[in-house]
Amino acid sequence: MFDLATRIATTGQLLVRSGIEIDHILSDMVQQHSTVSANLPSQNMFLSRLVSSDPVRQRVMFACSDYKSANSMVVAQPSVIFRCNHRWGQFAFGCTKPRMVEHAREPAIEMTAPTAILALQHRRRPVRPPAMTEPAELYCKLPMAPIAFEARIVDMSLDGRAFLLADPGIPLCAGTRLQDVRITPRGREPLRADIEVTHVIPSMHDGHPATRVACRIIAPDATLEQLVRTFIIEFT
Repeated sequence: MFDLATRIATTGQLLVRSGIEIDHILSDMVQQHSTVSANLPSQNMFLSRLVSSDPVRQRVMFACSDYKSANSMVVAQPSVIFRCNHRWGQFAFGCTKPRMVEHAREPAIEMTAPTAILALQHRRRPVRPPAMTEPAELYCKLPMAPIAFEARIVDMSLDGRAFLLADPGIPLCAGTRLQDVRITPRGREPLRADIEVTHVIPSMHDGHPATRVACRIIAPDATLEQLVRTFIIEFT
């Protein structure tokens, strides 16, 4: 399985919808103190850096700009598109619901974490990504004798780590290995893989009880590649 840097070098552009990979990108921006920018109304610009990324709360924090007027304009927007030249590419992502907070005893701006990141080669002009009208998810059937439980893979990384969303009463526990799981990419033939459960987390989804399952998908590279393309979309 190729990493994101290799994929961008090959195709030129990626649309990353994997929450796991998005967190990797944002966390690395935090560690590297990478500069982020945003164009604001009246030709104003916000220059800052990410100081925190929390995948559990799905929130990010930006350091305040040196210009108070730019900070005020960001907080006044319902959503903001940020751009960042970082390591091996250019990145663009949108965040919503800004509010002033404090981070490490310094003022900061907290926003919702992005659900997608557009990544492209340095100096490449962006091409509009394909419209994503369907959620990033894969339907699967978990064989647990004498019946099979339905679930959805709602996140998957390049190394096969994934999250499933299932009914609250599903009888799963950490350490379980499900063999010959049938996974169906939208509009394509089902694929087969094993799933190794690492954590089972009682959760809520759309206001209803659910079970979130952290796991690893075990399959040949060709199968993993077909599955991950729901969450990492290559286009030129």
